[in-house]
Amino acid sequence: MDFAYGILGQTAMRMHGKMNEQWGRRQTRNILGILLTRPGQRFSDDALISWLWDDDLPGNPQEALYKAVHRLRPALAEADVPASVARSGDGYLLDLDGDRVDVDVFRKAMRKAHAAASSGDHETAHESALSALSLWRDEPLAGLRTERADNWREDNIKSMLLPAREILTSQLLALGRPDEAAGRMQELAPEHASRLAFVKLQIQIYYALGQSEQALAHYLDAHRRFHDAADDTAAAVLRAFHDEVRDSYENPPAAALPTAPAHRAAPPSHPLPRDLRGFISRTRALDTLDRWLRPDSPARSPAVVLSGPPGIGKTSLAVHWAHRAANWFPDGTIYLDLHGFGPAPRLEPSDIVDRLLQDLGYPVDHVVDTAARAAVLHQQLTDRSVLVILDDAENSDHVDQLLNVLSACSVIVTSRRRLSALVRRHELAELSLERLDDHDSLELFVRRLRGRGEREPDAARRIAHLCDGLPLALTLIAESAARQPGLSLGTMLDQLRDPEMLLSIGDDGDDQSLRAVFSSSYRMLEPPSQAVFRLFGHHPGAEIHVDTLLSAAGRPTAETRRALETLVALHLIDRPGDTDRYRIVSIFHRYAQTLSDQDHDSRPLRRLLSHYYCTAHHAHRMAHPHRDRPPRPDPEPGIRPTEFKTPDAATQWFLRERTNIVALTALALEQRHFEIACMLPHLIADTLDKYGFYDEMSTGFAIAARAARANKDPHAEASTLNDLGELNLTLSNHKTAEQALTQALELATADGSPIGVLTININFAQLYRHTGCPAKAITLFRRCITHAQCNRDLVREAKAEQYLGETLADLDQYEKALPHYHRALHLRALTGDTAGQATTYTTLAELHLREEQFAVAHRHCQLAQAQIAGDLTATMRLRTVQARLAAAERDDRAALRLSQEAVELAERAHNATGQARALEAFAEILYSRGNREDAVDAWSRAAAFYRGRGKDAKADRVEDRLAMARSPHAIPQARDGESTVAMPAPRRTATPKG
Repeated sequence: MDFAYGILGQTAMRMHGKMNEQWGRRQTRNILGILLTRPGQRFSDDALISWLWDDDLPGNPQEALYKAVHRLRPALAEADVPASVARSGDGYLLDLDGDRVDVDVFRKAMRKAHAAASSGDHETAHESALSALSLWRDEPLAGLRTERADNWREDNIKSMLLPAREILTSQLLALGRPDEAAGRMQELAPEHASRLAFVKLQIQIYYALGQSEQALAHYLDAHRRFHDAADDTAAAVLRAFHDEVRDSYENPPAAALPTAPAHRAAPPSHPLPRDLRGFISRTRALDTLDRWLRPDSPARSPAVVLSGPPGIGKTSLAVHWAHRAANWFPDGTIYLDLHGFGPAPRLEPSDIVDRLLQDLGYPVDHVVDTAARAAVLHQQLTDRSVLVILDDAENSDHVDQLLNVLSACSVIVTSRRRLSALVRRHELAELSLERLDDHDSLELFVRRLRGRGEREPDAARRIAHLCDGLPLALTLIAESAARQPGLSLGTMLDQLRDPEMLLSIGDDGDDQSLRAVFSSSYRMLEPPSQAVFRLFGHHPGAEIHVDTLLSAAGRPTAETRRALETLVALHLIDRPGDTDRYRIVSIFHRYAQTLSDQDHDSRPLRRLLSHYYCTAHHAHRMAHPHRDRPPRPDPEPGIRPTEFKTPDAATQWFLRERTNIVALTALALEQRHFEIACMLPHLIADTLDKYGFYDEMSTGFAIAARAARANKDPHAEASTLNDLGELNLTLSNHKTAEQALTQALELATADGSPIGVLTININFAQLYRHTGCPAKAITLFRRCITHAQCNRDLVREAKAEQYLGETLADLDQYEKALPHYHRALHLRALTGDTAGQATTYTTLAELHLREEQFAVAHRHCQLAQAQIAGDLTATMRLRTVQARLAAAERDDRAALRLSQEAVELAERAHNATGQARALEAFAEILYSRGNREDAVDAWSRAAAFYRGRGKDAKADRVEDRLAMARSPHAIPQARDGESTVAMPAPRRTATPKG
């Protein structure tokens, strides 16, 4: 019983070797108790506030929550087993192993008790149950009185405390200690003592103590209560139980006086469906069923819930396992299709009871009352070793009462829904079936193809991947291919890329197509859940943030969240990890797309686009406060754009959503939302440029230009073409850059936009600089500076001054470059552009390094560091300069450390040019230390990065240096008498394509 935290009573933690219930303020103890209900899992801020206060909220609940968490952290640090509270998304989680909490210890002890009771070890079962109950100091979370806490408390009393008391009492009876069992019954609250299980125990205790009159009175009173409450099943079960117990105690059978045998039905003969030939994989799932259902297993569970999405193979697995385990159930196996989701009418519990009695050969017409039939069935199955498969249950209520009737059997329940309530109520084992991996998918598909897969292996592999590990899809497509031997798999693959064709496979009138199977789940949803599922079809990506869904749904937040939980429960979507994102499997995504295509309501798409644009606007303002951004159109009513507290959070959103944003831009153009299609790519461009995602930038700008043209907006078109030209300039695509900039300048001039003309001319000057025309570049930069001064445009004036200084530095005219750098620095300080200041300080440091003014270079490095504020790219550039500075001062160890850090930062930033620069510096430092092998490797990688970015001149320079290093005559010597030192090279990354 080694635990350190307790919630089975007042929230307590072990401190100085003792459990302490008075260790902090009440609110602090309450928030720890909440987090301890699910250690290691996130609680959102809204959930925690609801748990803590219900509707009686403090003035500022967020602030009150923050203060409570702030007080909790130092308290946890003082515990015997310290824990920490971590911020996760928009909530908190407790970083603690669950086995350190008394609830987990309780459950383990009860599992041991159940296993011992099943094997007849009543003493061990009694001791384990007694040990578990000793953990209950008071009612759980005793200090917290809110609706959520009350519900959690009630649920755990019903699912944990009462079953523990029941097994403890039953084991005392089995050990021949009815007086102690009677004492345990006195501890029950009246409302619990009236439950059927405890009524039966009390009757048994009375008879064991020889108090038959009290037993009869107790039975009659309880039977009347059940009858008055219309609980006919409980009344019938109680009557059958009482008669059996009374007979066993008052009329024991005598050896000399044989009694007439009671009717005993024959073993069931209802056959299982046939087993699948060549059943694929599922080894782990089969082993798990063995462990939970094998009669002599210590981990045995009375029933197993097998859940998973439609078509995942739940029925096939259950049937295959039943055939494999037939010897464990000598009295037979019963299979029943409950039609919970199929087109046939649902099989109701009363029908199931009748069907099972018929399968047992019992004359059903001899018992008229439905509840009495259930009681007869329970009696008939007692002492039998029977397996029952209840296939395709709709929900927990569909089979809840049946599990009481089938308590003597081993049961497998399959359902598309996560039957969480059923699992909690009956303490069942639960197995969620996962999709097949690519290897097993291909194996299953090839087997079903009957030899065709070997002739077209590549097409077979691609089709198998298209099925997303869904056995039903693999089987239907293989059967379709078998019916069309003249159709090549390659042709079939092309056809199946159309969602309509994929979903129609197998549609031959027997409701076995993927569309029919998926639709049977979709039709079970309430309208809000159907609408939220269709939203996934509007969204281009498979993963969506919850804020996006709340905006696009246009419904109350609580209703949308309930809809999402319903979809998760039905396995139609997943919640990856403990995040605020939802994911839909590709094959279900295609189905959702067909539904959204049929949905003629344009509002969800408008809200989706508006949410992304407004969120991108917020993110750009946070991540790039000194950059220009397009205006924000009026948002759609009711959307909830995501807010960001830090530049890093905004940047991470852009990076995570970049493919969705590009795809939505194309969709906006297609649906004639020209304004959003034109402006959205500009909001993400600064982040994409910083991290080197140039393909997405190029695609987005091309779409934006088409949208601006279609919208007859020459100003927006000119701006987009300018950005497209600047991008191609970065990629050294000089001809393409010149074409885009020329078109942009014509449009801006015709539009009479002085800012547009200035911006484009700055890029034209950069084009001259990079194409070997420095004189033209310098002249144009000077004109741009004058133009910016006339327009009082400090931002563009600073940019032109910076570029002019860099152009002069390229020509080794350092004295002339210096005043332009200082002017750029002054202007950027006036505008508060800290990122720009960091860039200028870094270039100043590099300039003074070339002039061997090391002290001044160090000072500028320090000033740059002070302005960087977590910018990976700026830090990477600075570290490269610092590395070269350390090498120039012959501090080789610092040079190696700084250059390696620069490479690692460039890798993290996905900045190919930065990696090339850092690797070049790293190689030079390695080579100077005599480490030629690693230097050659670093130079080779630097050349590849330069070449991939189209910087051929720089690549040629590095390759010349590389050729010299590889020459057998080039033998570098370690400096200062040091031996050659092999330093660890940075981890390798793939060379980017452009």
